Amino acid sequence: MIKNKFFYITIILLISVQFSYVQKTEINFNVYSGLFSFRGEGAASTSLIYYDDFDGPVTKYTDDPYGKGNGFSYALDFQWQRVTKRHKIYGIGIRTEELTSKVNIDRILISGDPADFQYPASGETKLKNTFITLNPFVGHRYAYYKITIDLLAGFDLAFCMKSKEDGSATTSSATTSNIDHFNVNVDNERPKPSIDLRPRIQIKTQINKFGFLAGYSLGLTNYSPQNNSKAYSSFLRLGLKIGRAN
Repeated sequence: MIKNKFFYITIILLISVQFSYVQKTEINFNVYSGLFSFRGEGAASTSLIYYDDFDGPVTKYTDDPYGKGNGFSYALDFQWQRVTKRHKIYGIGIRTEELTSKVNIDRILISGDPADFQYPASGETKLKNTFITLNPFVGHRYAYYKITIDLLAGFDLAFCMKSKEDGSATTSSATTSNIDHFNVNVDNERPKPSIDLRPRIQIKTQINKFGFLAGYSLGLTNYSPQNNSKAYSSFLRLGLKIGRAN
């Protein structure tokens, strides 16, 4: 019995050593920017800023902040992955993201008594979203001399920490009180989903320890259920990869 146990333990250890030998661990640090925007019936190319200072504290906000336009976005990504002897890849990444969309402002609506008034305006509102994101993935590696190409697929579990609108608009015609250029600034926290679930595809090309990456994430979480509309995120990323193998 003892000999049999010793035999099985020896076999398991040999298999474990072989399994470790045919795989390679890689740790990557990725820095990238990209194009972040919203899609769906609740996303807008243009919107208005609502302004109300009648009989109480001033209220001002963008009517639809989920823009189809792209603002400056960036992310820092730490990634661990294993590459098997058959060039299969599996791993997980964790990153922080600052993703910004943009909507043009073409009107300011000023609430009054007994009626509201709209005036042509020009400006924009940016919706800045902060995420901590987990990205489990699988894929395959293709190699040609010193060049490697990784094709990856997975999904983003993006935990939304903050969603904030930052906008400004100025009227382009005379308004009430004979003010020719009435300016409104908005700076508000907006409702946010707890998690933005995004299926993701990505390609990485690398020579030695440096490379480039391109990927696309398609959000499935509605950011605007409170308005009975649908606004989903989209993120096209381009970046640099710095990695090392263990």
